[in-house]
Amino acid sequence: MASGRKHLASGGLLAGLMGWATSLATVAGLATVGWFGHATHWSFGFGGHDDAEHASPDAAPGRGPATAGHAGESPATAAATTTADDVIRFASPAAVEQSGIEVVPVEARPMVRELSVNGVVRYDERRVAQLSSRVPGSVWRVEKHLGDTVRRGDVLVIVESSDVGRLKAEFLNALVAFETKREQLAILEEVKGAVLGRQIRETKSALREARIHLTNAEQSLVNIGFELSVADFEKLDDDQRAVRIRTLGLGPEVLEGSDRTRITSNLLPLRAPFGGTIIGRDAALGEIVEASRPIFEVADVSNMWVLLSVNKEDAGKVALGQPVRFRPDGAAGDVTSRIAWISTEVNDASRTLEVRVEVAAGGSVPLRANTFGSGRIEISRVGNALVVPQQSVQWDGSRWVIFEPAGDAAFRPRPVQPGLREGELVQVAGDDFAASPPTRVVAAGSHVLKSRILLDRMESGEL
Repeated sequence: MASGRKHLASGGLLAGLMGWATSLATVAGLATVGWFGHATHWSFGFGGHDDAEHASPDAAPGRGPATAGHAGESPATAAATTTADDVIRFASPAAVEQSGIEVVPVEARPMVRELSVNGVVRYDERRVAQLSSRVPGSVWRVEKHLGDTVRRGDVLVIVESSDVGRLKAEFLNALVAFETKREQLAILEEVKGAVLGRQIRETKSALREARIHLTNAEQSLVNIGFELSVADFEKLDDDQRAVRIRTLGLGPEVLEGSDRTRITSNLLPLRAPFGGTIIGRDAALGEIVEASRPIFEVADVSNMWVLLSVNKEDAGKVALGQPVRFRPDGAAGDVTSRIAWISTEVNDASRTLEVRVEVAAGGSVPLRANTFGSGRIEISRVGNALVVPQQSVQWDGSRWVIFEPAGDAAFRPRPVQPGLREGELVQVAGDDFAASPPTRVVAAGSHVLKSRILLDRMESGEL
């Protein structure tokens, strides 16, 4: 039994020693693989058995051959290496093509920075009017209809009102009273030696009072829309005055075919205050109208307003005179104008700043009131900018760069300052652009070159 126990103990010791030997061999093997991988940058022969012979002559010490890669690198990144002068080189033009790199020309063109805003078309508030009768009455005749084009002074509707007849009668009575007092004074002046001075003074006072009544009667007719003067009636006899006052304000187009002596004197024409289009009508023959109730609406549609809503965050960017392009919903083109007015307050409900643009109508793009649309306000412009695709500009961790060709299979990064953006294009500028502006840059695949720079910085401990 004792000998058996010794045999088992020696066997266990031997098994333990063998286990330790196996572990040490495994660790040694892993260390060897790690050393070999580090020495070859984990290429394991993918670059060929004689990689050192294919390394670029400009390669920096310790960078490795052009085909070498790092653990975690993409094949496209591993195909490039960076030289001492920061040029990223590929093994061949074929390697560049495999990396998906495309080179495009640099454009020189104007660049515009714009604000995108929403807007709505409105009538010019200075050229739109709601018209109503100044006295109550009824519609005697309607001369214009919805959609009609009118000129300034055209008769829209004729209202029949007893108030008109009363004011006309008061005017004629005041005119007769004035003329009577004037004649009385003239007679007394001729025989003033035979009459008392007090009588002459009283007659003069009565004449002045009659003149005031006549002026008031004249002004009352002017206030409701008639155009007349006392001088026009003084030279007429009573019959002529009656005919003239009866048809006052009615043009030949209204009186044509009518007996002027039989037309009522209660007629009041409502005329267009300016040229435009009838955009509203609420009058029918015989309908009762009330004073101040709108029955016609006229708008000058030759000039329209576009009201734009600017976000309050962008309020400081807009200014009078800035160019604007506006496209109504459903239209195929834009209308252009400039900012004519900027509100002094932000809208309480929408929290936006209202900006007004005035646009002449009648162009290829129709403008109709209350139509919504989208606008673009030009807030800055560069007349001749160097422009590259937006994907050409990359952030390398410390600066914005573009990549320009430096040979058949090499690319050099150039620091830039991005500027205005328009669609998929971006303006670029650089400190040395005046002396040597870029003519071609990498567009698609520029991220591959940026990745190469970042990996080099990681390896050198810069990141």
